Amino acid sequence: MSAVTKEVLAEVRSRANIVDVIAEFVVLKRAGNSYKGLCPFHKEKTPSFNVTPEKGIFKCYGCNEGGDVFAFIQKIKSASFIDSVRDLAERYGVALVETVEDRQEHDRKSMMYKLYEESCQYFQSLLAHPEEGYIGREYLNKRGMDAATIEKFRMGYAPNAWDGLLTYLTRTMNVSTHLLAEAGLVREKQGGGSHYDLFRHRLMVPICDVEGRVIAFGGRTLGDDQVKYINSPESPIYKKGEHLYALNLAKDSIKKNDAVIVVEGYFDAITPHQFGFTNTVATLGTAMTEAQAKRLIRYTDSKRVYLSFDSDAAGQKAIERGVETLSQIAEGIGIELRIIRIPGGKDPDECLRSTEPSAGVEGFQKALETAPHITDWQIEESIKGIDLKSHSGRIEASRRVIAVVGKIKTAAARVEYVRQCASLLNIREEELLVDVRQYRTDNRLDAPSKGASPFQPQNGSGWQGKNGGGGGGKGGGGGNKFQGKGKGKFQKKEEDEGAPLTRKHREIATVGLTNAERQLLALYLVSRDDLEIVSNSLADWQLLTPEHQEIKVALEGIGTQFNTMDDLQYQLMDRLAGLEELRGPLTEIILIVEQIRKQNLPVRVVISDYKSRILLSLAKNCLSRLTQMLGMSNDSAMATQIMTRIKELNQLIKVELVSAKTDEELDGLKRRIEQIEVEFNL
Repeated sequence: MSAVTKEVLAEVRSRANIVDVIAEFVVLKRAGNSYKGLCPFHKEKTPSFNVTPEKGIFKCYGCNEGGDVFAFIQKIKSASFIDSVRDLAERYGVALVETVEDRQEHDRKSMMYKLYEESCQYFQSLLAHPEEGYIGREYLNKRGMDAATIEKFRMGYAPNAWDGLLTYLTRTMNVSTHLLAEAGLVREKQGGGSHYDLFRHRLMVPICDVEGRVIAFGGRTLGDDQVKYINSPESPIYKKGEHLYALNLAKDSIKKNDAVIVVEGYFDAITPHQFGFTNTVATLGTAMTEAQAKRLIRYTDSKRVYLSFDSDAAGQKAIERGVETLSQIAEGIGIELRIIRIPGGKDPDECLRSTEPSAGVEGFQKALETAPHITDWQIEESIKGIDLKSHSGRIEASRRVIAVVGKIKTAAARVEYVRQCASLLNIREEELLVDVRQYRTDNRLDAPSKGASPFQPQNGSGWQGKNGGGGGGKGGGGGNKFQGKGKGKFQKKEEDEGAPLTRKHREIATVGLTNAERQLLALYLVSRDDLEIVSNSLADWQLLTPEHQEIKVALEGIGTQFNTMDDLQYQLMDRLAGLEELRGPLTEIILIVEQIRKQNLPVRVVISDYKSRILLSLAKNCLSRLTQMLGMSNDSAMATQIMTRIKELNQLIKVELVSAKTDEELDGLKRRIEQIEVEFNL
């Protein structure tokens, strides 16, 4: 967006005092040169939230949230980066350098928000009207909706007239029918010339964005219309696949419960809220989209997502599509997907309102507590109805199980599920594992990347990444053959077996390595002299952590085009503004700067120390990979070649790396490790 230039960011940052901005949301107390308070992003009793005005950053040492003033507004208001800049710019009187088109688009959207808010109030007033809203209130009464829930969800009634809303809005807001049609509130009659209301004689359910602004409606017929629900069309302020119904009301509860329940329909979300399950949201369509999934992930640290879709074929297919989307987005995050099995195959609305012993609040709560992990659910569904006592039944069950287990990305998780399935089906683990590996080979799930080394492992043996373990977790549900005692939470971030790990994607970002790279990056910000030394020393180095490498590239891009070291810091923050994944690392780096200044250590000693640590991580990772290769090799010549390199790496780690001090020595060791990586395509 042309309105947000580096100059605008710098001006807003200089005017927006970070302490004043955060103090509107957090009670802050001075602690030396900084301020402390209870973190607004996670529940805590002892303050771990710090604001450093001198640096213009905040940092929570409890949940690791951090960043600048823009990041705080973006997080606290669940806003986009652009909206956070606009929010602060308008508050502190900074003019955005906008084109005429930018301004017109902003004004048009602002008017649509006002139209939808006015329409919502209009529908609410009609529902409350003694005569007009009677049929709507009767319908809600039959569905068990109480007054507090009706008010909370701002439900209303669209009159049984062709132009009720049209007349009201054109009279009260002096708006054109063209804009009303563009907003999706009215439609043009065939042949043109006049318009009519989209919603007529319907119970109105407002759809809000995460900030609570009404952006669309769902209208449930109260007559004999064949179309039960009519939903607002997409508009400049409403994109169906980007929003979740009731997220504005559920987000705080999602944070508190550290979990979210995802359902299909409006009332499947409304009824759980009425019965205390206030962390429930609904998709605006049957399939979960990537944008919706990203919104969900933002509010739960443990990434627990419970899916409760209808038990019919369409609902089951929606679960599968939702899982695929969420799994892709959750790559490396470890999202925990569970399927709620509602008693009697009911939906959440029916279950909670039911008086049956197995249903109601207790039944729904039990369904949550016993909700199986998605893989457990898929396995159970795949063998449902098969006679496992018969020979043919076990063969058919194993065939179906193989198709489920074979798609599991993590090698450790696959092995665990193979073990459990083999026990259930009364077959040998080795046989089932062979079939799973063959399935992955047949479906090219283990295919090596182009140009892969002949030393690369195949058929699921793989290399274990840092998140490769399975099982564990506290709590745990019951009543599931595959679930075990824990939650069965298998981390998702894993390299595909058979695909060589590039330096960019290596899962070796240990605490020591992370700290070493951040210390080196902090040296860029200490002083001009230190910056020159570290820039020259790291000129040919690529940091192993992708986020750190991106920050290094940004620093190199700025070069010497800054006035003071504070100016360099702010230029760096502006250059990386809006990149959410870099907030935490950049905040940590800025906080390290002052520590380095206080220690006053010789910069070349610091560089040598931390470059050695990086090389140690790189060498150990290389050694580990070669050791695993050696265990798989059946070729004596290959084994000899691998053994030679293993001895060389051991010598490098134990002797040469310990004694290397100069840039030339360390750079030489780096080249030797890289040569081994290239040799074996690691």
